[in-house]
Order: sequence, then C-alpha cells, then structure tokens
Amino acid sequence: MTASDDPVLYEQDGPVVTVTLNRPEVMNNFGGGLFEGLTAAADRFAADDSALAMILTGRGKAFCAGADLKAIEASMRAAGEAGQRRRRTARRLFSNPKFTRRTDIYKPIIGAINGYCFAGGLEVALTCHFLIGAESSEYGVLNRRWAVPLVDGGTFRLPQWVGLGNALYLIQTGARIDAHEAHRIGLIQELVPDEQLLGRARDLAEVMVTVPQSGLRGDTESVLRGLGRSYEDALAVEAAIGANTEIDATALGRFASGSYDPRTGA
Repeated sequence: MTASDDPVLYEQDGPVVTVTLNRPEVMNNFGGGLFEGLTAAADRFAADDSALAMILTGRGKAFCAGADLKAIEASMRAAGEAGQRRRRTARRLFSNPKFTRRTDIYKPIIGAINGYCFAGGLEVALTCHFLIGAESSEYGVLNRRWAVPLVDGGTFRLPQWVGLGNALYLIQTGARIDAHEAHRIGLIQELVPDEQLLGRARDLAEVMVTVPQSGLRGDTESVLRGLGRSYEDALAVEAAIGANTEIDATALGRFASGSYDPRTGA
C-alpha cells in the first residue's frame, strides 16, 4: 500500500494541515480503517506545535457517508441476536478516544464539505469548528431510515448548530437537504462554488494562522467549555481563561501605529 492508498491523507503546508478522507470508492465510509486514521490525524495535529490550523475534507463525490452499513449488517448476521445483546451491555461510556469524542483541540478545524455529508459523516463534520460547503454538497441524518443511532455527537452538536427545531426536523424525518438549505439554517457558514472550496478553506486558514494564537485559542476554548453551563459559570470560565491569555504586545504596537493588515493585525 502506498501513502496515497491510506484511508486518511495528512498533508502539511507550512502551518496549515489538510486531512483528506480517502475512500472515494465507498463514499468515504468508516470502514477500511478510515475512522482510526482520522483519529490518528487529529492526534497528530493536536500534538504538533508547527500545525496551527486544519482543513478536513473528502476525496471524490462524498465528504463522508458515515458507517459501513453493509459491514454492520454482515456482522449482525454472523453474531446473531445473542451477540447483539452482549454488545448492547458492553458500552464503554466516557472512555472512547476517537475523533468525534475529542473536545480539547482549540486550534481551528475547518470542515470543507464536498458532496455527500450524511449520517455519521455529518457527525464527523460537526466535530469541526465551522463548515464551508460546496454548492453540490448535501446533508442529512439518513441513518434514520435503518434504525442506526447517532453515536458520534450528533444529538448534542446538531441542536447547538442549527437550533432545536431544525435539529429534530433533520433527526426525525431523515430529510436530505442541499447546500443552500444547509446554509439557510446555519449548518454551513459559507457556500462556495465546488472548484473554489479548498481555496476558500485555505484563505480562511491563512487568516487564522497569522493572527496571534493565544487569543484565538483562548476564546475558542471559552466558547467550547462554556457550552451547557449556567450563565454565571460560563462567564466565570471565560474570565479565568481570558485572565491567562497572553496579549501580544507587538500586535498592539502595530494597532497603535496604524500599520497593520485589517484582516489579521499583521
């Protein structure tokens, strides 16, 4: 197997990392070691001080179509009902290290969504900090049709992104929506022509790797740690993190002199 055959590709260009889901022949589903490769890529990005922003995308006509349902069905038939009952009682709560359970990466992660983004693939996308979508991209909780549950953060993250009503609409109906509807409800933050998707993601990443990192990461941490807390507790978290954020004196000097890039402060 060559590097280009790996289920997940990891490429670094300066401080920007591009992670590409690389099983296009099966719409980048979770089989073939893809989920394990994605988790390893996220761990590598988090640990590397030279990597400041990550773009997550897919190769081919899909970003990610979620679980390998054919493999799940074959496994269920092989195991039989007794095996299924054993699996249901073997849940490992609070101990799963996979990518969709990570909550401690405060370096920016941009989802560049090409093509189909369904079921568990949508849950993977929602693990990013924000999404930009190609005009041809499509979204949905299509696993609703086969009684496959959301187990990678979808029931928590989707309402945070699009509101309770929109989330329950997608979760309960299994509706398949296009990029324009996804943009309207706030699922994706930018809608771009297909051929401009990765270029636009790179443009955004370049801004984020140029600004002082302490404030960017501190504010990102405050947002994520504040989710679900009371108003008072969330403000206390923000104050604690802000008090330990190093303000960039050089950047302030550029502001004071009026000699700075209005996008980045550089």
